[in-house]
This record gives sequence, structure tokens and C-alpha cells, in this order.
Amino acid sequence: MSENKIDRSVWMIFFEGVKIYCQNFHKFFLYMAFPVLGQLLGLLMIFGFIFWFSSNLAVLSAKYQLLNNFSTLSILIILIVLPGLIIFTKAFWEYLIAYGALNSMAEGALTTSRVYDFPAHKATVKQNLLTFIGLWFLYSLFLVLASIPFFFLLWIGFVYFVLIFQVFTFEKELSPVGCFKRSFELIKGKFGRTVLLMAILGVVTFYLITAAISVIFDAIKLSNILVPVFETWCMSLPIEEINKIYEPLTNTTLTPLMFAKSIITQIELFIAVGFTLPLRSICWTLWYKNNGGATVPLKAKKSPRKKTKAKEIKKAPTSFKIEKREIDPEIIRRARWEDDNY
Repeated sequence: MSENKIDRSVWMIFFEGVKIYCQNFHKFFLYMAFPVLGQLLGLLMIFGFIFWFSSNLAVLSAKYQLLNNFSTLSILIILIVLPGLIIFTKAFWEYLIAYGALNSMAEGALTTSRVYDFPAHKATVKQNLLTFIGLWFLYSLFLVLASIPFFFLLWIGFVYFVLIFQVFTFEKELSPVGCFKRSFELIKGKFGRTVLLMAILGVVTFYLITAAISVIFDAIKLSNILVPVFETWCMSLPIEEINKIYEPLTNTTLTPLMFAKSIITQIELFIAVGFTLPLRSICWTLWYKNNGGATVPLKAKKSPRKKTKAKEIKKAPTSFKIEKREIDPEIIRRARWEDDNY
């Protein structure tokens, strides 16, 4: 078996990924803090400000006649929403960038046992930004189609396309469509093992880590603080209209308290999924390398250039081709004259 294709078990891949993730947990946590918490903060600001404004609109309109104008009211709402929207958009974009940058970090951790220089890793994505945007567009389109019941079989394709971001990171010459094709080639023949790795990561992320975060929320009494806040906000929702559809189907009556607890659960899940993205990226990078997509060939492509540069440096003193560096011709003339005299 070739050097680039060291066939390891799924469990070996998973535990090695956990080891790398735990060894660099504080760095990964800091890197993901803004992309994850920034999105939550942005959404809380948007909905919180809108709720406060709508609750006090009658009082404010009576006090300030200017608010009775529709155009003024619309501009004011936009200004209220804008800060939270900016924070959310920035955090969301950084979260998308992390899908590529974390693969580069994983490669760095494997080769140097260190995770550092976050801007350099993010640059690996931004240098090929158009392809990255195209890749996300195709991936989002695929997820939208797969969510339609008629196309539910497309979820099988999700398994084959799980390595598209690893392919993008390490094989930059490929187009977005090429990333999908390459991922399919790497997974082909290993469908079952890939599903197993997905299942392991899914259980850890969506169940174990989420349950742990829920325990932390309860331990620090954060749930007790947030539930009344969300319950008050949910009272403004058209719950009666929702129950007219939901109650006959499930024989359950929804209440603001149920909505509030559901929101808390979604926040816990979002935090678990967000902060474990590095773990999943590491495991999928290891799986990418295991299936024959190791980056050794890419490094081999760089070696001839290094050798060429080395040869040029060695030849420079004899052929005096350093004129290409735009050095002063007078300096070159003196160097040749001194060399001839010597």
C-alpha cells in the first residue's frame, strides 16, 4: 500500500482526532469563540431590540410624533437591527471560512504538533475565495434539494460529498464541481466505514456534547435566567394559530414555556455543533489522508521549484544573472572587474 494510503480503522481515526482536538482545545476554543458566540449574540440583539421596540412602540409613538411616519419608522427599525445583523453576518462568514481553515490547522497539527498562526490558515481559503464561494453555493443547493421529500435519496450523496472541504483545502487546482467529484472518488468503496465515522461524530456532537452543555447550563443556573426571557418573547408569537395546525396532528398544545425551553435546547445544540467543528474537521482530514488524499503529492510538486531556485543561486556568481534582480549595473560592472583582476 502506498505511503499516501495508510488504511486505518474508523476508531483509530476518531481517537486520533480526539487526541489532537484535546491537545489544542484552548486554541480551537478561542478560534471558534467569535464564529459561534457572535452568531448567537447577533440574533439575540436583532430579536431582542425588535421585541423591545415593538413592546414600547405605542408609548414612543405617543411621545414622539415623528414615529407615526411610516418611512421614519422603517428607517429606525433598520438602524435598530443593523448592529446585530453586522455582528451575525461577520460571525457567520467566519464560521464558513472555518470549514476550510480548520483543515489547514489539522494538517499543521499533524506535521508540527502545533496549532498557531490563524491568519495564515484562513489565508488558505481567502486566496481561493471564488472557488470557496462556488463550493458553498453548490453544497447549499444540494442540501436544499435533499430536504425536499421527493429527493430524500440525495442524502446518500451527502456521504460521498463529506470530504469536499478537505479536497478544496489540499487540492486547490480543482473547481467546485471537481471538489465534489474528487470527494466521491475518495469515498467510493468506503461508504459503510464513512457512515460509521459520521455516526460516531454525530453521537458525540449531537448527543454527548449537547447533553454536557445542558448540564453546565443547569449547573450555573443559566437556563433559569434565559427561560423566563424567552417565554416572555414567545408570548408575542401567534401561538393560537400555530396550535390550530399543530394540535390536531400531535394531540399536544404548545405553550410559550415549551417554545422557550425549545429555544434553550437549540442554543445548547448550536454551541455543541459549533465548538466541535474542529474535531469533525480533524477527523475528516485524517479520513481524507487515509483514503489516498494525503498532501504528500502536493508537497512533491513544490520540491522542483526549490531545487530550481537552489540551482539559480549556485549559478549566479559565475553567470552574473543577478541583473534580473534589478541591481545597479555599476555594482555589477565593479564586481566583474574585481573578479577579472583577481
